[in-house]
Amino acid sequence: MCDMGRTRAIAIAASGCVLVAGCSSAGPSAVPGPASVSSSSSSGAVQRYVSAVDALCDGLEQKIVALNGGQFDIPLKDFLAQLPQHTKLRDDFDRQLAAIVVPQAAAAKARALAAYIAFANKIDAARLRAARQGAAAYQREIDAEQQSAASDPSIAARDAAGFSQSCNAR
Repeated sequence: MCDMGRTRAIAIAASGCVLVAGCSSAGPSAVPGPASVSSSSSSGAVQRYVSAVDALCDGLEQKIVALNGGQFDIPLKDFLAQLPQHTKLRDDFDRQLAAIVVPQAAAAKARALAAYIAFANKIDAARLRAARQGAAAYQREIDAEQQSAASDPSIAARDAAGFSQSCNAR
């Protein structure tokens, strides 16, 4: 699709633009499932969980790219104009993610995803605060995100858990 740097930039743009004033989001539901009969059925349940999350992420990424062209550094005016639609997309994603049952064997993967979402929410909040302060503060925040956000450990942990790069859209 695109190189890693651009993917992360799109992800940061998407998460930064997908803001909610309270920055609250529902994490994945940690509904314990029945005990696994065998490791193969357990691994199958884990893969079904990861695949369901990835499909949800793929859909969100497509919608974000359709909305803003996958651009990271959008002018403040465009950011504010797109904010209501991004907020709706994020809320829809979070609601659908919460409906995905997390098999007991996938609990660590769900925690890695939840840590990444918490990280994305922090970026969302910082960008919104900066936007409220004006164009100069907003641009400084974007510049700071470009310098450091892609190296956050929650991204590496989410990737190591097996989730798709499209989850950057969250």
